[in-house]
Amino acid sequence: MRPGEQFTCPACGRTAFAKLEKILDGWDVKGERLVCPFCGADAGAPDAPKTSDPASVSAGRKALDALFGNDEADAPKKPSILDMDSPADHRFCRDCAHALVNVFAVICTRKHCEVQPMDDCPDYEKRPDHSASSGSILDFGNK
Repeated sequence: MRPGEQFTCPACGRTAFAKLEKILDGWDVKGERLVCPFCGADAGAPDAPKTSDPASVSAGRKALDALFGNDEADAPKKPSILDMDSPADHRFCRDCAHALVNVFAVICTRKHCEVQPMDDCPDYEKRPDHSASSGSILDFGNK
């Protein structure tokens, strides 16, 4: 019998679903047993799980992907950050000309909403480079 399988309890006579219970010795798990959820009577040891070969698992996965339309061969590969060669390829919102960055949030001035700094956006425009000196009296760099 497996956990969740329906059976008639020999102790209380009720129809129930087998509940898996761990056998403990202090904090150590010594084994597992099936019990009746109503009266707690022992219903036996659970069957050993079936070993599945990788071929049947991959065939099942392909069938499930085909059912939900997630066929990897047909779908275009989404670009990953790890695939990009240089930082110039990154299109993060934190580097966008439309991003208004402050201590608490990054606001997109184009969409008028809060965004995450590492989000990718199709409306990305590279922020223009600024010189190292801002011209402020508090700039103690080059004078």
